[in-house]
Formats: sequence, C-alpha cells, structure tokens
Amino acid sequence: MSDEVNIKSTTIEKGIELIKDFAEKLMGPTFEEVGLLISDNIKYYRFKNQISILTKAKKYVKEKNIDIKHIPIKILVPLLENASLEEDDDLQNKWAFMIGNLADSNQNFQNQIFPYLLTQISLNEFQQLEKFNEKERQYMINHIKLLDLRKEEMYYHNEKYKQLYEEVNKVNQEGFTFKQLEEYEYSNLQRLGLLKQLPPRIIIDELQIEHKGYEDSEYYSLEAEYDSEDYGYRITSLGIKFLTICSEKQTYR
Repeated sequence: MSDEVNIKSTTIEKGIELIKDFAEKLMGPTFEEVGLLISDNIKYYRFKNQISILTKAKKYVKEKNIDIKHIPIKILVPLLENASLEEDDDLQNKWAFMIGNLADSNQNFQNQIFPYLLTQISLNEFQQLEKFNEKERQYMINHIKLLDLRKEEMYYHNEKYKQLYEEVNKVNQEGFTFKQLEEYEYSNLQRLGLLKQLPPRIIIDELQIEHKGYEDSEYYSLEAEYDSEDYGYRITSLGIKFLTICSEKQTYR
C-alpha cells in the first residue's frame, strides 16, 4: 500500500509540473488556493483524467497559437471537476477543445452552460449532432444559392432553381432524422435545447373559393387536420455554438 501511494504521489507531482504554468495562466493567482490538482479528496483516476485533458488543452492552445485569458473560477472549477469523470478519449478531446476555446482571448465563449451540456450527452449523441450541423450547413448554402437565382429573370424556369427549391422546402417541412439516434436520445438533445422538432403540418383536404359576380356562388368550409406523423429535427443556434466550442478551431492561411 505504501509503495502504491509513493508511486501515485510521484506521478501527481510530475503531472503538476507538466501543466502548472498552463493552469496558472487559466486560473491566475488562485491556482494554489483552488487545490484542484492536489486535494486529498480527489481520487487518482479523476486526477489522471484532469492531467490528460489539460495536457491536450495545452497542446491545442500551442498549436493554434491561442492568446490565453483567464477562465472564471465559477466556470473552470466545475468544468475540470466534471471533465475528470470522462475516460473516453474522444470526449476528452472535446473537453480539451472547450478549455482552449473558453480561454481564447479572441473569442467570447465563456458561459457556464457549455460545460454542463457536455456532461449531459453521450459520444453517439455528440456525433449525430455533428451530422445535424453538417446538414444544416448544406441547407444554408442551398438557401443562399436559391436567393441568388431569384435575382435572375425567369428564374422559375431554371431547372437548378426548381431542384434547390424542392430541397430547401423539404428541409423546411420535414427537417432531418438519423437512424443512429434512439427516441430517448432525441428527447435528451431536445431537453438540452440542442435540437428542436418541427411541429406537425396542417393538411388541407379541399379548398374552394367564392366566384365573385355569380349569384349562385357558394361558400365552403375549410377542413384541416394535423398530420399525426412525427416530423424531423433541426439543430438550434445553441447546438451550433456548443459544437463550435467543443471543436478544434479552424485556422485559415
């Protein structure tokens, strides 16, 4: 038991040295007071995860040449506390990107909601949310192209316009769905405000309009009903922002 404690103590000391300068930049003079890395009540495996995530974050910040600013303690401490429970390497990368992006002085992402959201979703949910984001991006591209085509004369005879109109209209009415997500996963992403389900459409069976100028004109009641079939989903602005914070910053040369 004594040898195990010594080994862990040595590992902890080495780990602290690896990320001490980076942690001080994130937390400022409160680093020693927080006691996040050296507190006796933090179990070894949680500490190991924290070191792993902070090491990844340090590498990410260096590679992207990010100018670091302090992350408020009320955000950083619970963030690292929750991140310490994550053992999946892919999700650890998301935590590392989040730390780097929250600390980026050129971005304004500091908000307590984002670490909370990452604690609430699985890797599969995250990956499917990324697919929603890709679909939404393509939708926006098509929508912009559609608006550009409308500037042309006789655009409604353009086959490209007709094709884009159908694609955009289909998304507006039906949204997107992915078989890789179970119903409870959709519910979770909705609960978190990352996805929204489109409302059911109203189906009009028949509509007749009065013929003005005719004495025998008749009025017909408008019959409509909700289509009970479940419709698809769209990613929300919060969902897009969340993915941005948990993703590697794109650099352009």
